[in-house]
Order: sequence, then C-alpha cells, then structure tokens
Amino acid sequence: MPNLFTYKKIDKLKSRKQTQHLFAKGHSMNAFPIKLIYTIETAETLSQILPSPPFNLNEIIELGQLQAGVGAPSRTFRKAVMRNRVKRLLREGYRLEKPAFVANAALQGKRVNLFFLYTDRVVLPQKEIQEKIKQLLSRFAEKLSNTNKATNETKL
Repeated sequence: MPNLFTYKKIDKLKSRKQTQHLFAKGHSMNAFPIKLIYTIETAETLSQILPSPPFNLNEIIELGQLQAGVGAPSRTFRKAVMRNRVKRLLREGYRLEKPAFVANAALQGKRVNLFFLYTDRVVLPQKEIQEKIKQLLSRFAEKLSNTNKATNETKL
C-alpha cells in the first residue's frame, strides 16, 4: 500500500508533443469547474505511428500507460500564486483518486493521456475538487470499458 497514492514523474504528462496532440485531437468531458481532456491510443496504433517508440511498447500492451497533467489558465488567474495553488489542488485530487480509477479502468493495451483544466474564477475547497475529479474519472472509466466492449465485438 505504500506506493498506492503516488504521482511520480513517469505519471506526469510532460511531453510538449503529447500535450499538443491532446489539445488538438483529444475529447473532453466536464464536471464544472473542472474539464477533463483525454486521448486513448491503442498499442497497435502506437506501433504503426511510431516505428521505434520512445516508450516500452510491451509494457503498454501488458499494463497500459496512464499519464496526467493539470492546468489553470493565466487569463483567469492573473497571479502565479493562484495558478500554482489551483494546480496543486488538482494534482492532489488526482493523486488521491488515481488508485480507484486504475482499479476500475481497463488500461491494458492502451496509452491514456489525461489533462485536468480548471475553468472557474472561484477556487473551490480541496474536498469539492477531489469529488469533481472522482466524478470525471468514474465517467471516464465507464467510457474506457465501453470502448473495450466495442473493440472486442468488432474483433469477433
């Protein structure tokens, strides 16, 4: 249980290319004031796109890969202190809800990129932010399971 509630460097969405791809081609869902932007890529499409990927493809096929990022717009939060606070609250909420999401979601054979974007001017308390993130992740887990069922039916 010691490594259950972690948010390590490998779990963070750091790549500029992946982030740009996420905002360009990603889908979104809302639980006001948090917007979740996501992409789901299968291992087969990753191997076709990148002949020599910079990540371990076998590990993605067996376990899956989940990376997440957080953001607060500078247009809404002019002061860096408030932007950093909002991002810290979002990271903490995700860190606490990630184990339940990973247990419910079927990530095998997929690379999933998530980005949590705070859209309101008023900063909510930590408990409310965590509850909104929990709602988003549970809806997203259902969406992942539905895509798994659809791909399994097409393979048959």
